[in-house]
Amino acid sequence: MNSGTELLLLRLGLIAIIFAFVFVVAQTMRSGLRLPVGAPQREPKTRQGPRLVLVLPGETGFTPGEEFPVAGVMSVGRDPANGIVLPDPSVSTRHAELARLRDGWRLTDLGSTNGTTVNGHSVDGRGVTLRGGEQITLGTIVVRFQA
Repeated sequence: MNSGTELLLLRLGLIAIIFAFVFVVAQTMRSGLRLPVGAPQREPKTRQGPRLVLVLPGETGFTPGEEFPVAGVMSVGRDPANGIVLPDPSVSTRHAELARLRDGWRLTDLGSTNGTTVNGHSVDGRGVTLRGGEQITLGTIVVRFQA
């Protein structure tokens, strides 16, 4: 056998090993995503706890009904550093803040350009207490607070 033939065989062998490796990895990943036969089926989790439900998404790219869980103290705005990000031009970078209270939640406007309203009433820096079911407008985005 000459050196050209040996090199070709080595290359083909390497390609075969790579394909075998990819096949094994793909089968392992695929089997890891399926439940074993006879395993109990889990019911999809329904979201519990406080959340904002999107009513009018504006230019966010989200769909109505999309939910955003709320916990502790969270800022809402266009900036990716916020706890809830609403990428719409009418929403300020840091638009508002939600904070857990003993008897509900406090929504405070953070000096946004287009304002924040709860059930049609303006929210200022002192904030307003939310108990659940309120309709909140942030710029042109409308969400409903679910306690």
